Amino acid sequence: MTGGAQGIGRATADRLIDEGAQVMIMDTDEESGRSTVAELEERAGGKRIGFVRGDISDESQVVAAVRATEQSFGGVELLVNCAAVFVMRGVEATVEEWRRVMDVNVMGHALMVKHTAPLMEAAGGGSVVNISSISAHIAQPGFLTYSATKAAIVGMTRCMATDLAAKGIRVNAVSPGTVWNANLARRYREKYGLSRAGADAHPDIGGRHMLHRTADPQEIASTIAFLLSSEASFVTGENLMVDAGHSVM
Repeated sequence: MTGGAQGIGRATADRLIDEGAQVMIMDTDEESGRSTVAELEERAGGKRIGFVRGDISDESQVVAAVRATEQSFGGVELLVNCAAVFVMRGVEATVEEWRRVMDVNVMGHALMVKHTAPLMEAAGGGSVVNISSISAHIAQPGFLTYSATKAAIVGMTRCMATDLAAKGIRVNAVSPGTVWNANLARRYREKYGLSRAGADAHPDIGGRHMLHRTADPQEIASTIAFLLSSEASFVTGENLMVDAGHSVM
């Protein structure tokens, strides 16, 4: 899985280890990635989790990460595309900003599927979950660059599902609402002086959700785990909103 060193990715790694899966984390943050692996090794029995440093926008690094996973675990059956960069700019965005956010959030997802799909097919099938966002479905000031990539992920998911169905590979997406994590906590503290409770109570943050709060990463991880599992064996090409009703308010 990509982006597994923190936030939704870290919570998903936790959940998948508990479900008995073998998990390879790919992330650009080597310190956090190796720390995550060290913390999970005891529960994973030391043989079901690994880490590889890599940038998904670089195809050679994607190939190396997939090869390392195959060598460690014998193949690939599941993929969680969670890595993302948060370049949030409006129409004033530079070409460099557009390229960076597109290279990671769109091209990176495509490259991961391109290079893991043959291994899934060889294993008799597999499942992919791409992480989109509420930002793909609503308009937000100053979010043009980020929102465009997350909307692209929803469209890519449908196309990937169509292309890979005959190979026994399901492809779905998850669109979370606002998820409380370390990066968000720092942003709201520094920019608005808000704690988690303050953010949950704020009409433009927690109040945008029907449940009047932000999500825990574990709540998104549970949905990802469901879509990866045989419990979702008849689900493909779907985008599942996990946004506490944000998109319908």
